[in-house]
Order: sequence, then structure tokens, then C-alpha cells
Amino acid sequence: MAFGEAMRTRREAAGLSLRALAREAHVDPGHLSRIEAGARPPTPAIAEAVDVALGADGALVAVAGRPRPAPLCRFGSDTWSRDDSEALAAALVEHAPTPENALRLAHEWLVAEPPQVFEVRAGRRIGSSTVEHVEQRVHQLRLLDDHVGGEETFALVTAEVAATAELLQLASYTEDVGRRLLVGLGELCQVAGWVASDAGRHRDAERLYLTGLRAAHAGGDRAGAANNLSSLAYQVSNVGDPRDAVLLARSAFRGAEQHASATTRALLLERVAWAHARAGDAHACDRTLAAVERELEHQRPDDDPVWVYWLSSDEVEIMAGRCWTELRRPLRAVPILERATAGYGADIARETALYLTWLAEAFVQAHEVDQAADAATRALRLARVARSVRATERVEVLRRVLEPHRGNVVVDEFEDSYRSNS
Repeated sequence: MAFGEAMRTRREAAGLSLRALAREAHVDPGHLSRIEAGARPPTPAIAEAVDVALGADGALVAVAGRPRPAPLCRFGSDTWSRDDSEALAAALVEHAPTPENALRLAHEWLVAEPPQVFEVRAGRRIGSSTVEHVEQRVHQLRLLDDHVGGEETFALVTAEVAATAELLQLASYTEDVGRRLLVGLGELCQVAGWVASDAGRHRDAERLYLTGLRAAHAGGDRAGAANNLSSLAYQVSNVGDPRDAVLLARSAFRGAEQHASATTRALLLERVAWAHARAGDAHACDRTLAAVERELEHQRPDDDPVWVYWLSSDEVEIMAGRCWTELRRPLRAVPILERATAGYGADIARETALYLTWLAEAFVQAHEVDQAADAATRALRLARVARSVRATERVEVLRRVLEPHRGNVVVDEFEDSYRSNS
């Protein structure tokens, strides 16, 4: 039974009109009507809200075919309108995500349709202000992703991709606005691909990265196209054939080399270095890491696209440490990772968890088992906060690495912590 049909059956059994249910669930009645008619699928947040309003105890969420999300935040108004959505979008751009509010912001955003949908319905000619709105939302999603794992934001970012693609297809605009929309879609696909990969949805991520590459290229954004291809290379490095990843990552760098800022070139080269490390080529990896350092000496922040905001000297050091851990060179990896991870904390739980797993693995290679288990325990706690599939998988790798050392007090404490919430 489809979600809409199941919802109608339960709604009628409860003696509720569609408008009354919309009021209880805090969903726009017109949008809920389209969901019930099967014209639109429910978002995870709406499925949860309707499930709660009808007392279905998870049955409707199960019919929707999506994981049950965290409880919704409720709002004061009874229904949603275009004005509500636009006001919410503006508020979300104003308030930067933090560890305390990121999950709430993501859930709030899921309740309202993207403003792009309203532009299409209105049949209006769109201009620079609409593009700027899309660009702001793309960057807000990047910032949300810093704090909320992929499973929590996958539906959110893919809805934004679909809405922006529909805007491109159905709205009218000038050639310049069209190019900017294509560039924005390219950036949005890269964010969505990253989120999908973090959620373990690798096929979805590949599709999104390749779509983003085409959109960015069509919009004349060589650097954005390279970022999508390079992100795909990073995924292939981790879950596919590293030799393929080397080719993809090098192609991304060469394709944008003459069109990218120094910081962007450094980012693209980092992913080349990681692919070489995963392929076991220490010489090529070392040479590429040196090239990253040279690029950073020529940084000019005014030339950088907004999406390289996160690439700091600490991030570059951490990538070097990860590469040397992968190549089993702990004497090089441990000092780098200890120094770099000292500045990371729970405010970026996923990244901190991931980086601590490589530090722990390097400690094992260096036969410092107590320190490895301590770092692994810290990574485990943060991975649970982050709700990241990547971070959880890395902790599971560590568990296997530490298994031969069971009987060590600190290793056993890590194992107990792992089992306590598994």
C-alpha cells in the first residue's frame, strides 16, 4: 500500500478531515493533499509528523520506506504558506549551524518545501535575487553537513537538488541567470553527493557527483566540475579500486589546474595524494603532498570559491597523517595527527571522530596499544553523536585492528563501550 493510501485510510478511520490532519501535523494542507493523492512523496519529517498525528506508532513511517527520523520540532502556526517558507528560509540563512542547533535547523527545513518550488508554481521569470537565494541555501547545507551526519540530511539535500533542477527546467530566465543556476546546481550536487557518501549511499553519491560535474561544466565553472569529479575519486579511493581513483583524481586536477585558485588546487591534490596512499604508492603520495604545500604558499583567499572554506593548515596536516597511516608509516603519522587533532572537538563530531580513528590506527602500528584504545574510545563516542556511517565504519575497522590486543585493560574498556550501545 502506498503512503498516501495508507494515510487516507487511517485519517478517515480517525474521523479527521485532510485540513484537520494538516493542522495536527503542522503541514501545509495543499501539500498534504498532493501527498495523499500520490502526486508527491512525503519527506521523512512529514511522514513522521503524520504518523504521530494519527497515532500510527511508526506504521506510516515504515510505509514511506525511510528510516524514522528524530522527533520533529513543532512550530506555532497551524499551517504552512509561501510566506512561512520564505521566512523560514531567510531565518535559516541568518543563523549559522552549531552543534546545538544544527539538527533542529535540518528538521525545520524539511517541513517546508524549498522556495524554488514556489517560483516554478508562480510561473514567473526569475532573476539574480532567486539565484542568490539558491546560493545561500547551498552554503547553509554545507554548514549543516559540518554538524549533522549524512543519514540525517540526505532527504533534505536531495529535495533541494530536485527543486533546483525543476527551476532550471520550468522557469524562464536570462542566459546569465541560467549559467548561475547551473553552477549552483553543480555545487548543490557536490554537497548532496558528499552527504550520500557519508550515509553509505555510494551509488546515489556517484550519480549526484556526475550530475554536478555536468551542471558545473555547462555553467562554465571548471573548478566546481573538478570538485565533483575529485569528490567521486575520493569515494572510489575508499570503496572501489584505488587505481581508478588515482586516474579520476588526477583528471580532476588537470581539468581545473589553469582555472582554479591555489587553495582549490591544494584540495584537488589532497585527493590525488589520498588515492596514491590507498593504492600503496608512497613515492607518488609524498610527491603530491609536497605539491599541496607549495600550492598553499600561494593562497589568495579573495580568489577562493566559498566551498573551500574548511581547508585549513590543520586539515592539510591531517590528510598527510592519514596518508602515512594508510602507508603504515606510524613514525611520520603519529606526530602529525596528534598535533592536528588537538585542535578538534565535539563541535565537529564527525570529522574529529574520523581523524581520531586514523590516529588510533597509527598508534597500533607504532605498538602503542593503550594510546590507540584511548583514541578509539574517544572516536566511538563522537561517532555516535555524529550519526555518520563513515565514522561508524571507521570505528568498526579499529575494533578489528584492536581485536588481537584483547586482554589489555584499555582495549577491553573500548570493547565494553562499543558493545554497550551496539
